[in-house]
Amino acid sequence: MRTKSSTTPSAAQEALLTEATPFHQLNAGYTDSSLLQVLPGQGAKEALELSSMLASSALEIMVRLTDGGMTANEIYGIRFLVQASAALVDASVRAVEFGNRQGGAL
Repeated sequence: MRTKSSTTPSAAQEALLTEATPFHQLNAGYTDSSLLQVLPGQGAKEALELSSMLASSALEIMVRLTDGGMTANEIYGIRFLVQASAALVDASVRAVEFGNRQGGAL
């Protein structure tokens, strides 16, 4: 018996998507004070690749600044890179772990 072909991707083929994830909070610990967020529905693969690039940038800056000392602006810049990188990972975790489930079900 021949099965019908389908153009609908299976769950295994479906691109994993990000969740909305706020970051860069004005008041530490209060997500409603965030100025920025990772947008929902973006490719988790691309988000994770960008996160890796941001984290690598932060590390490279830290290596160079360790020898010469750091200013407050440089520390703030590194903090922002790390926050953005972590937000991209956090926005991708649920999709990687559970797939793109609808309705917030775990």
